[in-house]
Amino acid sequence: MNFLEIIYDKVVFALLTIPTLKNWIFSLFLLFIIALICLPLGFQSGLLEFEILHLSFIGMIKILVSRFFFPCFAEELLFRVLLLPSPTPNTPVNIQLTMAFISIVLYVIGHPIFAALFYQKAFGVFTNPGFLLSTLVLGITLTISYWHSRSIWPPIVIHWIVVIVWLLIFDGYSKLDL
Repeated sequence: MNFLEIIYDKVVFALLTIPTLKNWIFSLFLLFIIALICLPLGFQSGLLEFEILHLSFIGMIKILVSRFFFPCFAEELLFRVLLLPSPTPNTPVNIQLTMAFISIVLYVIGHPIFAALFYQKAFGVFTNPGFLLSTLVLGITLTISYWHSRSIWPPIVIHWIVVIVWLLIFDGYSKLDL
């Protein structure tokens, strides 16, 4: 099997694997852990401020849909599905952990690099230590979610909820100058 076939099979498997109820309950637990760590970190670093965004219905739908696809779907496809080995018993634990470490590091440093190259208005936010630590926590929990479910959907949903809550409730929208 060549490289492209392996990638294709990984993507199809991740997309077509339906998460179980147990996977979704575990995702809620991971969301709780993220909130427990990242809310105090965000408020302390100035990244979070309680400010509910008021948008029109169409504006809200645009945010909800666009953020589902980018960053959530795109980043989970890249940093979880493509960069991590398939979570099977055949893959040695040391390989899985090494690839997870590389994937998470790339996920964290990818944010300031993306801002520097494509979205300079976000550079201050994406280099904020609270943002970077929160991104690290998120990357770790999303990796755990992917390994637990073997599906792309729980990490996408967790990622999407975190992004949407930040944008719409904790002033992320104005911090990114969207």
